[in-house]
This record gives sequence, structure tokens and C-alpha cells, in this order.
Amino acid sequence: MAEDKDPLKSARGDFYHQGIITKLFPSNNTGVVRTENGRELTFSYELVILVGEAKSPLDLHVDEGVGYDLGWTSAGLRITKIKTYPKFGVDGSAPDSEGQPG
Repeated sequence: MAEDKDPLKSARGDFYHQGIITKLFPSNNTGVVRTENGRELTFSYELVILVGEAKSPLDLHVDEGVGYDLGWTSAGLRITKIKTYPKFGVDGSAPDSEGQPG
């Protein structure tokens, strides 16, 4: 069986850029994602499309790893889509009932 070596595929197995939510401003309906190279990009709650685990911008959390896609808006380059992932441990297992590593 041939291994999938697509150079565009992320470590999570999809084609989204990877980053971490660093700031959320619910009063302004905006947030910031730090990219893998350290750049900070903003998104608007009203304009971002959510896919994955989060169903609302209120489901997003600071320090959460996300996939994202970019697009040009009237305010310049912005995050237009955010993909959230299941909350699993490093070994792929779900956290135990206490929320502590096993």
C-alpha cells in the first residue's frame, strides 16, 4: 500500500493551514489566530465559517489548535474559515472523566 505523501496535507490529515487561537474578543466579535510561522491573523465572528467540532464562535477557546483558510475581505487578508478538531490526547485517546491525562 502506497503511503499518502501529499506535500499540501497538514499533520492533521487535511488541507487547512494550522494555527492556534491566541485572542478572542467577544465584545467586538473578533479573534486572532497565530499561524505556524508566528504571524497573527484576525477573524470576525460574523464572517468566519466554522467547520468541525465548534458550532458557534462561543465554542472557540484561547490556546485551541485550529485549521484555517484565508480570503480577501474589504478589510484585507482575513481568516474566512476555521476548522476545530476533537479534543483528544496526544496518544489519540480521549481524556478521562476527570479531564486529567491518563
